[in-house]
Amino acid sequence: SLVSSPRLELKDSSVSDESPKPGKFQRTRVPRAESGDSIGSEDRDLLYSIDAYRSQRFKETERPSIKQVIVRKEDVTSKLDEKKNGFPGQVNIKQKMQELNNEINLQQTVIYQASQALNCCVDEDHGKGSLEEAEAERLLLIATEKRALLIDELNKLKNEGPQKKNKAGPIAPSEFVPSKGSVTLSEIRLPLKADFVCGTVQKPDAANYYFLIILKAGPENMVATPLACTSNSLNGDALTFTTTFTLQDVSNDFEINIEVYSLVQKKDLSGPDKKKKAYKSKAITPKRLLTSITTKSSLHSSVMASPGGLNAVRTSNFALVGSYTLSLSSVGNTKFALDKVPFLSPLEGHIYLKIKCQVNSSVEERGFLTIFEDVSGFGAWHRRWCVLSGNCISYWTYPDDEKRKNPIGRINLANCTSHQIEPANREFCARRNTFELITVRPQREDDRETLVSQCRDTLCVTKNWLSADTKEERDLWMQKLNQILVDIRLWQPDACYKPIGKP
Repeated sequence: SLVSSPRLELKDSSVSDESPKPGKFQRTRVPRAESGDSIGSEDRDLLYSIDAYRSQRFKETERPSIKQVIVRKEDVTSKLDEKKNGFPGQVNIKQKMQELNNEINLQQTVIYQASQALNCCVDEDHGKGSLEEAEAERLLLIATEKRALLIDELNKLKNEGPQKKNKAGPIAPSEFVPSKGSVTLSEIRLPLKADFVCGTVQKPDAANYYFLIILKAGPENMVATPLACTSNSLNGDALTFTTTFTLQDVSNDFEINIEVYSLVQKKDLSGPDKKKKAYKSKAITPKRLLTSITTKSSLHSSVMASPGGLNAVRTSNFALVGSYTLSLSSVGNTKFALDKVPFLSPLEGHIYLKIKCQVNSSVEERGFLTIFEDVSGFGAWHRRWCVLSGNCISYWTYPDDEKRKNPIGRINLANCTSHQIEPANREFCARRNTFELITVRPQREDDRETLVSQCRDTLCVTKNWLSADTKEERDLWMQKLNQILVDIRLWQPDACYKPIGKP
């Protein structure tokens, strides 16, 4: 006990020195947590204390500004640059010229073969005046006309070179170039004079009248109709052609040349009488000798259409009896007056056909737009999922509704009367990134004037305000909408309203 007591006293004294016992009326001292600055490296495991939280809060007095971030799947600026950088590449001129030369040689071969076939048509026993001779004349005409077009195209390439395709140069950002489209010609009818039709019915064996129409839109787009004869192709007082001519991927400044050709094959009605007279007397007289010589010379001259001899090429006996040039301004008409019609021609002077144009535009866009609507007389902005496809803007509440539900509404761009889609005037619409388009439709009985629509005469005019999230998205939507307006107004003028007001 004597050895252990000093140790016990020392321990008690150390405890009493560090933490003296409080008195009866003394406040108990509670150890405070140290601040974050005084915490040692070995005590860093403690995440937060009250003082550390307060000191950190005072340090973050300058908070960063809140930025609006719009997340899109694709880059909008890249889409805007597509129009600026869209520029057709140069065509390989040497390869094109070689292809034209090969095609010219091919048509020359067809001309030679058709000429040889026609040189054999000496009399009726050898096909003269037959349908086969008319078909050979048709092939000769088609090959000759196509060869001429190919030679013209080859000369243009030699003289102008690659600059022919790129005369306009790069497209300005503010211009909207119309998209290419397709043109279809069908239901071609060629009316004839009434007295000619009556005369043909009375004397069907007097002559054969063949008609042929060639449609030209350059050497690569040339189509000829089958032969139409007055004996079997008349439908009333007009010749009908079942040929359908379609031009794919053409620009809005296209031209289609229509050429009408005619061939007359007169029949020799005095043939049987001559045979009867020949049996009466076979004696040779000076008159008969002279007649036989002139007949042989006429046959020989008819066979030789060229001074080159029997092996020389011929020119077709089809004669041009009418022509017309179609363009985009011809859309909507079905009757066209032919040029270069001879006075004694059996043609009435007009040609009937149906023109159908279709734009090859593939403009599409999807995204959220905020649309201004009238709700019980009060204006409200509603966020919608909008899809631009074809000539319409369809919108839903959510993107998933696009595949499951019918759209809440549609805006038909064919009914738009704005000259160009532009940002909304800030005096009337203070919301940023808003563009305006005005549409019209026939007025209904239950139509009333609202904040977005007004009734004028027989039309209901609607002012559509659509707001994008960013300026870049607004410009992208306006660019695509203006492109569609340019396309439908050029290619389908009858299917849309004309712009109203000043451009």
